[in-house]
Amino acid sequence: MSGKFTRLVLLPVTGFALGFGYFVKPWHLDEASLQTLHRPLHDQRTDILDKLRQTEWVRKLKESSAYVMHRQSEKVPPPHRDYHVGQGLLYGPSKLEIDPVVFSDDENHKIHVIYHLGQNLSNEKGAVHKGVLALLLDEALCYCGFPTLPSKRGVTAALDISFVKDVPVDSTIVLNAQVVENKGRKCIIKGTLESPPIDSTTTLGSMKYWIAKSVPKWAYNPQPTIYATATCILVEPKWFKYVSWINIF
Repeated sequence: MSGKFTRLVLLPVTGFALGFGYFVKPWHLDEASLQTLHRPLHDQRTDILDKLRQTEWVRKLKESSAYVMHRQSEKVPPPHRDYHVGQGLLYGPSKLEIDPVVFSDDENHKIHVIYHLGQNLSNEKGAVHKGVLALLLDEALCYCGFPTLPSKRGVTAALDISFVKDVPVDSTIVLNAQVVENKGRKCIIKGTLESPPIDSTTTLGSMKYWIAKSVPKWAYNPQPTIYATATCILVEPKWFKYVSWINIF
């Protein structure tokens, strides 16, 4: 009996405890430490970042007192980045080619995330794989909803996505999300994947936009292209309150 207890109970519990302990330690970093550990520029498309800095809509977000700007990697400690979806599996040359730029408005529970999607994220049709887009939506919409939950953490209970149009590879896209309902351990977040807002003489990826005063309004479409819309139901399991001290993005 004691041998079976050791094999079936004691060893698995001990293994889980040791693994959990090693997992938790790298996450238990203060906010100031995390913000100094973002992805270096040498493994990113700096040309895309330079173009983003020049756009009026990014400048307005940076200057807005409602928004806080950070990079996605600032929320994920280095030991865990290789196992994180956005910072590991999908990150790098010809994939997610910039460290996603996040603008968050905690008071109104909304975010804007900027990605650049490379050639290696394509499907058989040459457009960005819809599975990649689903992962980005799930990850970002959950992040948007986390602050509204009691323990600031939760899991996806349902994710409904409507794909409207294919996303070209080697393009910059913007994910917009906002909490539309929250009560107790549940919240609902709606989001969209869009092309960037149109700026005068702005080039992003393979797309170029120009708007001249001499061009009549009917000659161009000033609205961004909607690639996908989504609704996420986020819930917090009751037992999450016991591990709320773990800082997980």
